[in-house]
Amino acid sequence: MIFAFLTSILWAFAGFGSSRIARHFGSAQANALRLVLATLLLILIGALLGTLRIPPGAAMFALSGFLHLALGDIALFAVYRRLGPRIGVLAVSSLAPPTAMVVEWLLLGTAITFKELALGTGVLVCVILAVAPKERQHLTPAELRTGILAALLATLGQGCSAAVSRLGFAQAADAGVRLGPWMPTLLRCATGAVFVLLWLTVRHTLGHKIHHRPDDLIPHRRIKGHLIGWLALSTVLGPVIGVLTLMTALESHPAALVQAVLATLPVMMLPVAWFFDGNAPSKRSILFGVIAVTLAVWMVLI
Repeated sequence: MIFAFLTSILWAFAGFGSSRIARHFGSAQANALRLVLATLLLILIGALLGTLRIPPGAAMFALSGFLHLALGDIALFAVYRRLGPRIGVLAVSSLAPPTAMVVEWLLLGTAITFKELALGTGVLVCVILAVAPKERQHLTPAELRTGILAALLATLGQGCSAAVSRLGFAQAADAGVRLGPWMPTLLRCATGAVFVLLWLTVRHTLGHKIHHRPDDLIPHRRIKGHLIGWLALSTVLGPVIGVLTLMTALESHPAALVQAVLATLPVMMLPVAWFFDGNAPSKRSILFGVIAVTLAVWMVLI
């Protein structure tokens, strides 16, 4: 479980890199750019290591990449636009663990202990108390319904993705193969990149002539020097190292517990926001954030 905890830390830093490049290119195009770069980097390193072999369970890892990095992230960006990023992260972080638990139970019959369930619930409650925002109270009922539906879709994408990855590892184990995290990470990133590019192509074809947006299919802005660092941070700590640590955690631990540890991501982002933007967290955020992280560490140690 230490790798799930590490994933949360890595994604907290990657998130700030993603927000910077999204402001420059637009969220959809920035997501596609980092996924393509991550896929190319993983292919290059895999070729050098001689690990580019299609493993058992490959279809499940590809499906996992589609669910999380394509379907789930597209829905999550829709949540960001309507409900705000803090509500989006909070909603998905809170609902993904029970979704993963139910789906993995249906697929593999995996159950978790009462102690693990209690700790996971404690983490979620403390995260909600630490970062619960008050923004977006001016939304119309239609905007609110759209945002909630997008949040549910993002939650299903992330929670189901973790459970499907577990099924991929189970299929590999049944075939007598211990995969490790490398090829599952590459398959997830490559599939996510392909579907995000397809989605951008369709959107570009259907709507670009009417609505000119900064999320166009072909980048029309040069990457400025200071953005290279943010792009590298988003790519390396997100879909490369971050997903590698996530796959390592999912190889040996139930998806619900991994997602419960990942639910600390909004809390992890508080000190990172303080460091990068000078946004000091409130006393409430510090108190419940510390409790949430403590409970997550306890889950790592049991």
